[in-house]
Amino acid sequence: MNSPLPSPYTPGESPTFLVGRREQVEAAEADLALLAHYGRFLGRVRVDIGSRGVGKTSLLKAIREAALEAGAVTAWVTARADESLVASLVAALTVGLDGIGVDLSERTPLSRRLRRLSLELGVGPAKAGVELDVSGPAAPGSSAASAAFGAFVSAASTAARDAGSAGLCLLVDEIQAAHRTDLRTLAYAWQELQSAPGAPAAVIFAAGLPNAPDVLTAAVTFSERFAFRTLERLGEADATEALEAPAHVHRVTWSPELLARVLAQSQGYPYFLQLYGDALWRAAGPDEGDTLGPHLFDAARSRVESDLDTMFRSRWAKASPGERRLLAAMAGLSGDPEQPVRRGEVAEAMRVGTNDLSVPRRALLDKGLIEVAARGTLRFTVPGFAGFVRAETGA
Repeated sequence: MNSPLPSPYTPGESPTFLVGRREQVEAAEADLALLAHYGRFLGRVRVDIGSRGVGKTSLLKAIREAALEAGAVTAWVTARADESLVASLVAALTVGLDGIGVDLSERTPLSRRLRRLSLELGVGPAKAGVELDVSGPAAPGSSAASAAFGAFVSAASTAARDAGSAGLCLLVDEIQAAHRTDLRTLAYAWQELQSAPGAPAAVIFAAGLPNAPDVLTAAVTFSERFAFRTLERLGEADATEALEAPAHVHRVTWSPELLARVLAQSQGYPYFLQLYGDALWRAAGPDEGDTLGPHLFDAARSRVESDLDTMFRSRWAKASPGERRLLAAMAGLSGDPEQPVRRGEVAEAMRVGTNDLSVPRRALLDKGLIEVAARGTLRFTVPGFAGFVRAETGA
């Protein structure tokens, strides 16, 4: 008996085919080429922003793969409020440097820079010249801390290049979650390195929620000059490829009718495409050469709706009573498929002034439940959430 074909769809994980992000990957590859061939320091930090489920982490992973192919030492950190972002980046860099044979246990300029940095960050002395205590935010967020971090990056870049590496590639996911002192240390260090003689071969790529620009500029005003790039939902052609390309690996095709129904339900949201693809695959249990037909849709939709109900209830639970009022007003105005709603209309539905929306609106933006679609308009970050809210509230 043949083993069933494994599902090529990966909800909650990186997709087997990253589609619709070629422009972003090519821009990163161009920066990495400058790093590898000319030892360039890329002073403008790039931050790809978007709601949860649009593929920010998957894009960042693709950039990491490109950096490894270019010969860079990579340091990946997912920012957290209860850990020092800077110390975590340094710890990840030491692992990468160790992987190319750079010894930090000896008394070298790099190991001395590491010890000095650990003292300035208030994260405890480096143990055996390598390990750092990353718990809690970096303490002072001072000019001395940023200078020490910049000096370490410079020394690490020199050691990496001497060992045959292209340089350093720092990658930060969920950057909006980092503590403000860490963001200040990172931003000031990167700004100061731009004007330093012999700037290091180094680059930073980051990803975050739509509120990341506000968080960063609140920490350091000049971070408004970072290269913020918004990741939108996928267009129809890219969404179609996201569904069809993984199936083609197993010589399985989609019927046009089923494809159209899933595209309509997912509204270009990458996570939903993976959810539907996986649910349909499991319902079909296809063999090579099979076609996924429209008769599978209802069974798959039931599975997907069960998963979404759990997700929506979790999101609803995060909202305060005042925030739920705003969500209910938005849901009552939003159509199906969900359309952006004007802020003034939301205020009118709530019988309050537009200024009264500021606090709950900001909180919902920070929680990733809503996003700004265009000037003066709001929309839910996830398709289907409006319908859930209407069912919960009778809006």
